[in-house]
Amino acid sequence: MKSNFLLLALSMFSFGALAQSNEPVQSTELVSMTKLEVGLQGIGVGYEVPFSNKWSVNLSAGFGGGYSIDKNSYANGFKSTFILNEPVAYFRSEFKHTYNRNKRSIKSKSLLNNAGNYVAFQTKYTTGRVFESDEWSQINNPLNRTLLNEVHWGMQRPLGQKFLYNLHIGLGYAADFDFKNSQLYPAAGLQFAYVISKNKRL
Repeated sequence: MKSNFLLLALSMFSFGALAQSNEPVQSTELVSMTKLEVGLQGIGVGYEVPFSNKWSVNLSAGFGGGYSIDKNSYANGFKSTFILNEPVAYFRSEFKHTYNRNKRSIKSKSLLNNAGNYVAFQTKYTTGRVFESDEWSQINNPLNRTLLNEVHWGMQRPLGQKFLYNLHIGLGYAADFDFKNSQLYPAAGLQFAYVISKNKRL
């Protein structure tokens, strides 16, 4: 009886060791991804491409809300407006340093879809309204040509195999080319993305 128990224990130990050795090891290398992005910035298409194990750039373009910086007797400050039927076009580049993927790997946390925490510098340019609007709309809700530069901390996490979410907070500086004004602003962003395709690092 004892020998049977010992044999069973040894078999279970051997099976457990074999199963553990066969577990797939997650690569900490970043991958390039083409994505459909939806978030506070609007809706667009993005391409995230790494150029090292920790550095990557995310390039995106789409349609969304616009900005203006009013400084007169009636208003003072940075204003963001999202009018569904009067979108602006945006073009954005984000340089990211993802710093904790090795630690996530050691803790057996998912590295899928470039998951990790990061710090980044982002530049975003928005146009005026894509479609013509009446003069009153432009006076009441100006959407101007604006350049936004910001530094932020963020986190990117997978939602299953094909989806991910991304959020960040930081500080930015906006310049309004039409009103000739500029201002610091607190930066925050939330974005969901569907991964259209993925490839290894270039």
